[in-house]
Amino acid sequence: MTCIRKAWLELGGNTILLEDTDQGYYCTNLDLPLPDVRDVVTNRPDQDGVDDRTKYFGARTVSADITATQNIDQVASSFAPYMVPSARPILHYVLDRPGAAERTLVVRAAAYDWPIQGPSLRNIKLQWVAADPIVKDPTTKTATAWAGAALASGRTYDLTFPRTYPAGGGIPTTSIIRSDGDMPVQPLLRIYGPITGPTVKIQVPGGPLYTVGFLSTFAVGTGAFVDVDTKAKTALYQGDPNQNVIASLDWAHLTWPVLPPHTDNVMTLTGGATTNISQVVASWNDGYLI
Repeated sequence: MTCIRKAWLELGGNTILLEDTDQGYYCTNLDLPLPDVRDVVTNRPDQDGVDDRTKYFGARTVSADITATQNIDQVASSFAPYMVPSARPILHYVLDRPGAAERTLVVRAAAYDWPIQGPSLRNIKLQWVAADPIVKDPTTKTATAWAGAALASGRTYDLTFPRTYPAGGGIPTTSIIRSDGDMPVQPLLRIYGPITGPTVKIQVPGGPLYTVGFLSTFAVGTGAFVDVDTKAKTALYQGDPNQNVIASLDWAHLTWPVLPPHTDNVMTLTGGATTNISQVVASWNDGYLI
């Protein structure tokens, strides 16, 4: 039976396999251990034990052991571009599990050892650190909710070509954000205009109602959008870092969503001056431990 396991590095459009038998090298070990756990504990002053408020991971150390039996010097040096500390290659891997699911992890170099010990064999040790320790599914998932038209369906405007609009919906609709991963979801919310005072709400069944909204004076124009990254906690008009609109968020009512996996989290969009193209698109990548 053929083993479907494989792993490779990607950087700037270039890739290299961690095991390539045709080139005469083998990956004898790929270690993806649990990330560091950021302990947050304090001693209980008048009793045994500690108060443990730990809930976050730290960085993750990843290592690979490679043995080269052909072209051993060339194999060792071929990994050099991926081991520059300023580079951030993407480690891809596929394990033998249903669907042969691919996972990715952004890493930076930590160790690159290839001792010269003989003419016919070279053992190569590669090690990286992942600042974001959560392994990602490379497929981006999306969910879309429409605000619905504030007036009768339709638009009035001076017609000039070309005009491009996202898909529309005439009545308000909800959408489901559901992750099949191991980790909570903090989606990117892209809100398309026209809409004033847009407010996105996400209800966790049996849990909290999260609200990400803007002040009533804030408007997203027709054909424009605003990106709210609920993980990075940023708000950018047209996704442009030079058009930061974080000050226009309604901070008095804002709660950043952290959505549990394997749950149908219900998303809605409301606001004023909407048409049948006013919508919010949530996007995310499922996160895993391995």
